Amino acid sequence: MSFQGVSISWPVLAPIVALTAGGLLVLLVDLASKAIPRGVLYGIGVASCVAAFVTMLPLYGQEQVTLNGAFASDRFSWMFDALLLLTLAVTLVLSSLRKAEDGGNAGAYAALLIFCTIGGFVMAGADNLIIIFLGIEQLSLALYVLAGTGFPREASQEAALKYVLLGSLASGFLIFGSALLYGASGGVSLGAIARAAAAPQGLFVAGFALFLVGLSFKLALTPFHTWAPDVYEGSPLAITAYMSVAVKAAAFAILARVAYTVFGHDSVALIPLWGVAILSMLVGNLGAIRQTNLKRLLGYSSIAQAGYIVVALAGVSPGGLAAMLFYLTAYAFTTLGAFAVMALLGDGSDTYAELASYRGLFFRRPWPAAAMALFFFSLAGIPATAGFYGKVLLLQQAFGGGPWGIGMAIALVFGTLVSFYVYGKVVWDMYAPAEGVAAVPSGNALAPWIAVVAGAAGTLVFGVLPQLFYASQPFLTAAVR
Repeated sequence: MSFQGVSISWPVLAPIVALTAGGLLVLLVDLASKAIPRGVLYGIGVASCVAAFVTMLPLYGQEQVTLNGAFASDRFSWMFDALLLLTLAVTLVLSSLRKAEDGGNAGAYAALLIFCTIGGFVMAGADNLIIIFLGIEQLSLALYVLAGTGFPREASQEAALKYVLLGSLASGFLIFGSALLYGASGGVSLGAIARAAAAPQGLFVAGFALFLVGLSFKLALTPFHTWAPDVYEGSPLAITAYMSVAVKAAAFAILARVAYTVFGHDSVALIPLWGVAILSMLVGNLGAIRQTNLKRLLGYSSIAQAGYIVVALAGVSPGGLAAMLFYLTAYAFTTLGAFAVMALLGDGSDTYAELASYRGLFFRRPWPAAAMALFFFSLAGIPATAGFYGKVLLLQQAFGGGPWGIGMAIALVFGTLVSFYVYGKVVWDMYAPAEGVAAVPSGNALAPWIAVVAGAAGTLVFGVLPQLFYASQPFLTAAVR
């Protein structure tokens, strides 16, 4: 189908259409009756995730483009889209709990989450600077609002304010860098930018530097990470969980597509990115040592994890895509699982955000304590967990990336050793007897248990049998268009 010179392939856009319909239906149902149970609204959101995934199934393994090549559904974007749907479904489940902070307006909250995910879909399939910017802004604008839905908590309002100010600054860098890239290449497609990269001029270098700065803000890579711990701490628990996985997955989809399409195997051109990754691994792990709030600790952890994931791009080899996707999948299961444990214990609120609440947890709630220990072991990279195998794959890519790759490998190993202390300290507190520590009232809803069990299953299965995921390497390592 074509419309005023623009070719449209509806099968490619079907997942986005399904999510859009789900978001609009949530709003209409909420508008029709304010007496609708909040669980029904979140249930519609989960159903839209299922519908979107069903429309994605025929696209598995396909290479299709639409909007005159500006947007693609290919082997690369499919896996990122699946991760985004998983994250959205878990976030909606955690948000449905009684004490979840949705600002008292479950319909608008659920719809914003869905529209935010649509922005992530756009980012994952974008092959054009304009589409990239539109996707980033749709995701970001919804998150700015969602970060503040914990009203009247001052911390939530502060998180939203910091996020919108620094996020707007990042968008300024991104759009100005895109403008310079357009001036240097004469086009907005990544193909046109790749041709300009073959003989880069000053305008191209400046544009790419600004573009990388803007993207680094979104990924919370050092030194553009300062917003992350504060925003993670102040945002509602479910939104923090969504932010920690979905934003990273969508932004890394852009970074990987740019790295492979524009620079091919020229890893030297990405040396600034390697330096940022090393700093992120160091700052993230060292900054987590003194944290007394679990959400802030996971905020610093996300900084380090972002640095780890960049290591997958060392050498810009085809195997790096598979390593990146495996590690992102492992990170999604472990991080969402950890936030699900917090939601389970606090009935959707951040009652269990303070680390002091976890002293002696095993003797009060043994199964949540065991699950949290498993997730922290995976984040640290303990053997038999998905995080361990993911780090092995990252090290393999680092050693093939030349001198800078070796430097990233050293930073990864050092950061991992520091993280043993960071995560091990929390696990030790959970299993150490703690006399006089009162048990905080905690929920027993079924919904977070489903998320906890799913996270634990993914963490263990991909840790013990990673070949179930990595056996599809020939599929995953197909070159990005």
